[in-house]
Amino acid sequence: MSFQGLPDFQKPLQFEQGWVLYPYENAGDCFVLPNAIDIGNTNDKPDFSLILVRGQNPILPPKPHGLLEFRLQPHYPFTEALEAIRTKISDGTIQPVIFRAGFLRLYADEAPDDLKVPIPLAWNGLTSARYGLSVSDLTAIELKGALMENILKLMARAEMEMVGVAPRLPIRVRFDPAVLSDRLLGNSQQIACEDITTFFRDNLNLLEIIGDSSNPQLAETMTDWVRAHFGTFISSPNNDGRAYIELNPVSSGRYEWDLSQPLQAYRTVILTLDPLASARRIVQEQGLSAVFQEAIVPAIPTGSWSIDVSANLPDRRPGVLSISVCLKAAPVLPYRPQARVISSELIPPNDSAKLLLRLSPNEQPNYTFSTTVVIQDVNGIQQLNSEDFAHKGDRLYIRPDQFPVNFIMIDIARSLLSVAKVQGICRWQDSEKSNAQWFDLDGELALALPKTATNPTLELTAQSLDSSQTLKIAPFPAKNCQIGLHSFREYGAHQVRIECDFSGDLKVYAIELIPEDSSEISVLFFTPAEPVKVWGWFAKSPFKAGYRYRPRHEPTAEWSAVQSPFVPLKIRGDLI
Repeated sequence: MSFQGLPDFQKPLQFEQGWVLYPYENAGDCFVLPNAIDIGNTNDKPDFSLILVRGQNPILPPKPHGLLEFRLQPHYPFTEALEAIRTKISDGTIQPVIFRAGFLRLYADEAPDDLKVPIPLAWNGLTSARYGLSVSDLTAIELKGALMENILKLMARAEMEMVGVAPRLPIRVRFDPAVLSDRLLGNSQQIACEDITTFFRDNLNLLEIIGDSSNPQLAETMTDWVRAHFGTFISSPNNDGRAYIELNPVSSGRYEWDLSQPLQAYRTVILTLDPLASARRIVQEQGLSAVFQEAIVPAIPTGSWSIDVSANLPDRRPGVLSISVCLKAAPVLPYRPQARVISSELIPPNDSAKLLLRLSPNEQPNYTFSTTVVIQDVNGIQQLNSEDFAHKGDRLYIRPDQFPVNFIMIDIARSLLSVAKVQGICRWQDSEKSNAQWFDLDGELALALPKTATNPTLELTAQSLDSSQTLKIAPFPAKNCQIGLHSFREYGAHQVRIECDFSGDLKVYAIELIPEDSSEISVLFFTPAEPVKVWGWFAKSPFKAGYRYRPRHEPTAEWSAVQSPFVPLKIRGDLI
C-alpha cells in the first residue's frame, strides 16, 4: 500500500494560526489543519434546520419528536499557511486536511439529556460533514425558544479523525501486548490518546528498545502505532476535550515493531463551536420560518418503522445517471416469515428518502442495505451494485465508500471562482480500455469511477475571466481535493534572490521593484560587500505573480519586462 502524498506527522510546521503537515515522500501538496469550525452555508444561508414532527393521529406512531440537522464546515487559514510553507518551499502549495470520521456532541449546563448524545458525523469526502439528531418534542420546543432568544448557552464539540503517516524513528521495540494493555487500561478499555503518550514517556521499562530511547518523538510515535494496531476511534466518554480510543482485546505474545517503517496512522483534531449562533442571525433577519418548521405526518402502522435515508454527496455528479438504495430485512420466525425489501432512488440536491419498513410489532429496525449506481462514460452505460451492509436504527447515513464506485470529490474555493474559470479532466484505465470524464469546476462535484478503475489522474486548467491567461495544474493522482488560489504556486508569498555584478569603481547600486499586481515600489541597495539581496512580495492573483524592476536613477528608467517569481535575478551594476 502506497502512503505517498498522505499528511506526514514527522515534522509539522507550526505558524501563528495553526499547523501545516508536509506530504509523505514530498509528493504533492502540503496540508493545513483547520483552526475553527462552524455551520456551513448553502446559497449564503446557514445549512441548519429544526423540524417538529407530529403525527396526524396522536394515539398512533410516530411519537411527537424533533429533528435537528446541520452541516459543519471547518475553517482553514489558507493564506497564512501558504505564507508559512513558502518560507520552506518556495513554490509550495497546500490542501485542507480531509477527515475520515468524527463525532459531534452538544453540551450546556442545563441542556436536556437527549441533546448531549455524541452523534457520528457523516463526512462527504471533502471538508463538510452532516449532523442529525432526533430529540423529544419538549427538547425541540426548547430549541425553538433558544433560536428566538439567547436563553440556552449551547455549545458543540467536534472530534474529527484524520489519516497520515506516523513519524519514522531508527528504533525497534519489543513487548508483550497483553502486559502493555493491562498497564495502559486498568479496568477500562477506553483511554485518552494523550494518556498513552504520557504513559510511554514514563514507562519505557515495559519495552525492549533497540535504538535511542531518549528520542523526543518516541512516546508520540508509539501512541500512533498502538492506535493503528489495537485501537478504535471513539467519542470522548467524558466530554473533556481529549481524543479517545477503545483498545481491542489482545492475547499474550511477543511483538516487534520497526518504527523506521512507514505506518498509516490516525490522529484526532478537536474544535468547538456555537451551533445556534448562525441560525439566530438568520432568525433575526428573516424570521423563525427560515430555520424552523412543523411537519404533520401520516400515522405509521404498528410494527412499521420510518427509515430516514440520506447520502452526503455533492449535487453535481458528471456521468452518474442514477443512485438508489435498497433495504432488506430477513425473515424473523415465527413472527414474520417473509423478507421485507424496499428501495428508493436518491435524487439531488437532497439525496434523501423516507422508507417505510414493515416489521412485526416486537422487532427493532435491524436490516441490511445495498446501493446501486448507474454511470455513463465513453464506453457506454453500466449498472453497478454494492455489497450488503448491516445496519440498525431509523436513521441511515450512507457514506461515499458504501457505493459501488470510487467517488472522487472535488471542490473549488470562491476566491478562485472570482478570478478564473476552471475546467478539468479525469483519466483512468479500466481493464484494457482508456476512459475519461471532462467537467467544469464551478462548485462541489463528485466523479464516479468504477471500482476496477486503475491509475486515475486529474488535470486542471484555469483561465482568467478575461480569457487572456491560462494556468495548468499538471496531472496528479486523482484524490479528493479542494482547488483554490492556494493550489497554484503562482499565488501567494514569493521571494526572489537578486545578485548584482559590480564593475569598475561603483560603490553602490540601487534598483526599484514593483509586483505585477501592485503599485507599491520597493528599493534595494547593493554594494560590493553585499552584492546579494532577497526580496519578497505577495501575489494576490495567480495570473499576475511576477514583478518588474528598473535602475534607481535620474532620469527615471523604463520598467523591465515581467520577471518570473521562480527564477533568480542577476543584474549588472554600471556607472551612469
